[in-house]
Amino acid sequence: MAKNNGLNKSQAIRDFYKAHPKAKVKEVVDALAKQGMTTTANYVGNIKATHNKRHRARSKVVAEGGVGIPEVKAALALLKLTGSMAAAKQALTVAEQIKKIV
Repeated sequence: MAKNNGLNKSQAIRDFYKAHPKAKVKEVVDALAKQGMTTTANYVGNIKATHNKRHRARSKVVAEGGVGIPEVKAALALLKLTGSMAAAKQALTVAEQIKKIV
């Protein structure tokens, strides 16, 4: 197995598409070749398809839930901060009680 100098090809592809969302597969392969990474068009296409599939799924869930991405990110931050769903619910209950008082 060849060494890749600590670089992750999949992440490099995702990063390139993040910077250049309309880039074609061939452009990505050429850009990565300039950085010293060898990859195939099929591999880049698979990474792009997986990314797009996840993005569409996330967008669909957010649209069905009636909340935006900022709200979802805030909810995930609350869950991470509290450590569990039960603790997050308890924190929200306390916040609701404080809101009623103020």
